[in-house]
Amino acid sequence: PDYPGRPIVKNGKYTSNVIGNLKAFSSNELAFLSMLFFGVGLYGNLQFNYYDTQWAKVDAGGYFNVSYIVESLLLPISFFMHIACYIQKQNGK
Repeated sequence: PDYPGRPIVKNGKYTSNVIGNLKAFSSNELAFLSMLFFGVGLYGNLQFNYYDTQWAKVDAGGYFNVSYIVESLLLPISFFMHIACYIQKQNGK
């Protein structure tokens, strides 16, 4: 049955209402943001764990490089941007 308000599913497909505030973005913009967030998040993650290991600095009495932590938080967000891009692409936007 159809419920009042903005529909979530129509004809077996998700509508743009599923992705909330991101429905104003086109699929191209969301794809760009997804790739950008993935690149920055992967950079922060690799720097933190492999190239500029932060655990050795902390063991030596130093501090974490907080920018790597903030950058790595963009990695999971890029996945949700990718899902939003797919939904917008399926809706022709």
